[in-house]
Amino acid sequence: MLHFFLLLLVIKKGIQPLKWKDVPALAVLGFFSVTLHHLLINTGQQYVTAVASSILSQSIPLFTFIISVLLFKEQISFKKWLCILLGLCGAVLVVSGDHGFGMPSPYSLLIVLAAIAWGLYFNLYKKFALNYDALSMMCYIIWFGTLPLLFYSAHLPSEILHATWQANMSVVLLGIFPSAMAYVLWGYVLKNMPLTIASNFLYCSPIVAMSLAVIFLNEKPSMMVLLGGVIIVGSLVWMNWGNRRTIE
Repeated sequence: MLHFFLLLLVIKKGIQPLKWKDVPALAVLGFFSVTLHHLLINTGQQYVTAVASSILSQSIPLFTFIISVLLFKEQISFKKWLCILLGLCGAVLVVSGDHGFGMPSPYSLLIVLAAIAWGLYFNLYKKFALNYDALSMMCYIIWFGTLPLLFYSAHLPSEILHATWQANMSVVLLGIFPSAMAYVLWGYVLKNMPLTIASNFLYCSPIVAMSLAVIFLNEKPSMMVLLGGVIIVGSLVWMNWGNRRTIE
């Protein structure tokens, strides 16, 4: 569904031609943002509650900062370090308390690893600084990242035929709402609203996901998961609060 959406955009607007010297960089970006991220998160989400998964996904900015410091020696303030530590404590609570207090679930850790993969992607994207417009970059990264996933497509036709209609419909809805429609709506928002204001609404994502999970999946998040979510989102809000006031 996402590829069909990108194809329509390419037909309408066109993209910049690919430079062969950029292929390795685009392949690396595609690997972390598409291949590895989707393998990890799609596996983990089968065994982790929707509430915990949505909360853990919000830890991406925390790992982005950590990676920028460890790999690219970026300097960050004491306040940001404190926010990172608070956010990581929140992530530990979510991982440990998803199915009752105990040892962290290995599947919850897969969601965390998916967030780390995206943290690597954001840092490498900035590091490579490739000279393409946004649409061209999005297309090439997604296409390169999808190539390794074709390994799993050998049995796809038979899987579709033998799957229930509910399962097939779920895949279609995943392609429409979190992928294609999300790209369209986010692009529209960024055209009509400053990024500093628009990004505030991303903190509503766990709340919306939690509400949908409770209503449609009858999930009952534990107090540890809720507390961890509050700590993660709170640490991110605090981390960016001063920056937003300065910019605005």
